[in-house]
Amino acid sequence: MTGSLNGKRALVTGAASGMGRAIAESYAREGATVAVQARTIERATETLASIEAEGGSAFAVAADLTDSAAIEAMCADAIKCLTGIDIVMNNAGVADCKKVVDMEESFWGNIMDINLTAPFLVSKFTLPTMIKQGTGGVQLFNASTNAKTADADWTAYNTTKHGLVGFVRCLAAEVGPEGIRANAICPGWIDTKMAVDLHHEFAREMNEPFEKVYDESMRLNMLGELIPSQAVADMAVYLAGPGGTYITGQAINVCAGLSVH
Repeated sequence: MTGSLNGKRALVTGAASGMGRAIAESYAREGATVAVQARTIERATETLASIEAEGGSAFAVAADLTDSAAIEAMCADAIKCLTGIDIVMNNAGVADCKKVVDMEESFWGNIMDINLTAPFLVSKFTLPTMIKQGTGGVQLFNASTNAKTADADWTAYNTTKHGLVGFVRCLAAEVGPEGIRANAICPGWIDTKMAVDLHHEFAREMNEPFEKVYDESMRLNMLGELIPSQAVADMAVYLAGPGGTYITGQAINVCAGLSVH
């Protein structure tokens, strides 16, 4: 811990578990006060307890990220409780795969709503305060190495991540004159509950043992490593802190060499 975020006020979406929880905890360890977003207040309690047990400062805000009115209310609640906002980490997302010919419009729409529309709305509702403060700020987004690749059956998911990186680049150009930076973090396969759940489905479809499928898939990178959520959290801290002062409009991989794009 370096105290690199001392006095900063941060909102982290999807912070109940996985990468979002690791990011929220890391921000708090570095001195930030953190608004922990989850679908319900109850889902955020474990993250809050973890932060408070380490002496950090955090509180919960809730929103269904498919509901624009709920997102607006959540952002207002976070800004009120934080008394301003310096860092926004748009982490929340869903992952699923399906062939285009088999894809229902509702499947497409749900992934678009959560992975692409919700981050846009969170930025829309937090930027006015960030700009008015006149002290700059950071808007971060959890994308994916899939934002840079073409993968059969992952059309809906990849489309949202390609779109998110495009949004980040344009946003960085738009808010740069205000001293606000925007960047995307592009993880590869990260050891999270979401990854476990997806690989259980893959294993059933392949009629292979889950342990074999998970280990082979998750270590399919240059280092042969199983990547923890903390690796993504470390990058989120770096980009939000002094080290990221001159980094904006970028999509940075955290993937142990899974992708070199």
